Amino acid sequence: MSKRHLDGNSRRAGGSTAGAMCLTTVLLVGAAICGCHSTQHQAAPSPSTTSAAPTTTQSVPPVVNIAPLPVRPVQKSQPTTPNKCPAVNPNALVAPSNVLVACDLAQTTLYTLAPETMQLALTRVDPPQPLTSGFYEVNMTMDTSSAAAWAAFTATHLYAHVAFIRDDLVLEAPTIEEQVTSGKIALTTQSPQTANQLAQLAGRPA
Repeated sequence: MSKRHLDGNSRRAGGSTAGAMCLTTVLLVGAAICGCHSTQHQAAPSPSTTSAAPTTTQSVPPVVNIAPLPVRPVQKSQPTTPNKCPAVNPNALVAPSNVLVACDLAQTTLYTLAPETMQLALTRVDPPQPLTSGFYEVNMTMDTSSAAAWAAFTATHLYAHVAFIRDDLVLEAPTIEEQVTSGKIALTTQSPQTANQLAQLAGRPA
């Protein structure tokens, strides 16, 4: 389309051209207004943007205060049967300064034990771990002062026979073969049931 044709249309429809320009202006303004509304809608923050991220808290296991573990020297031990084991009353335990006659957890050995020599403060008792030949091991960890006391005791009592006691029951009665400086004691049993019972008794809260 030539410039001349455009000039002719302008002369013939002078009033219409002004109206068209006004209409075009209105349409442009309307489009601009619509565009603004559209832009505002798109820019509105979504709930996922404004909502605070959920906070997660990690639960901390409570610190268990384990009851002190008494140690007694073994004066005598002999095989026995369950019916010959003395009855145990947790509410009337033998005094630490008295001789104790007690069975082991399996009720196969009867011990005569001298008065307590010490009580070990435990900080941790691990679940039983299976060993070879059907044995199970329970590891106990002592605090710093008890670890030092146990190291000194084992150094001066090599080959002594001692028993670890809980509720007038013998958890285990090992012979000291060397000085223990690791701060840990490993007790072994021959059945998973006895190992679980040993771990539960050894780790009993105070």
